[in-house]
Amino acid sequence: MMKHLTLLLMLFLAGTALSRLQAQSLTNTNWKAYVGDPVLDTLTLHIKADSSFVTTTNGSVVVSSLCKVVKDTIWLSDFDGQYACPNMTGKYVYTVAADVLSFVLVDDPCDGRAGTLSTTKWKKTPAVMAK
Repeated sequence: MMKHLTLLLMLFLAGTALSRLQAQSLTNTNWKAYVGDPVLDTLTLHIKADSSFVTTTNGSVVVSSLCKVVKDTIWLSDFDGQYACPNMTGKYVYTVAADVLSFVLVDDPCDGRAGTLSTTKWKKTPAVMAK
């Protein structure tokens, strides 16, 4: 009986730690991915504490969003940019495995964002220090 209780406690603690690690792992991170039509460029997704933005290889910002991360879920609400979907909030469950970020669509009225995020694997990149 004691072995079962110990095992359950260990699984619970491991799950809690993983959940916290995953939720915290998005803040102040950068992720790169090649995105096809209509962008045809490698994009960098910069996730901050309460906002995010996406840049092209030449540094141009193509979309800026407010974001909220809770456990393994992220909400994105665009407010600026060429590919922005203003007044449309998208909800995704995310996973990070071996420095690869993936999004699973929960609900998003913005077809472009939903199509891009749910089909793209983002590779973690080092943060760039400001000059």
